[in-house]
Amino acid sequence: MNPRISELFDELDCITSIVNNIHAGSLCASESIRTKLLIKAIDNQLEIDSIRHSLNPQIPEPWASMSADEIIKGLGVYR
Repeated sequence: MNPRISELFDELDCITSIVNNIHAGSLCASESIRTKLLIKAIDNQLEIDSIRHSLNPQIPEPWASMSADEIIKGLGVYR
């Protein structure tokens, strides 16, 4: 996986944790902090989507519709 995508998902996990703590009342946050967290989460999601679309692996049929186990069992056998 692209290292940048891993960083973005880690940041999203951190943001989610902070937001959950804010909603649970264990953290007090101003409206501007909540807004900044939301903007950062949206920016991360947009960048993840951009990277995801650029990776588009173009897996040929019938492989694209098979499960991972089916592919592993059939490696080397392409009809």
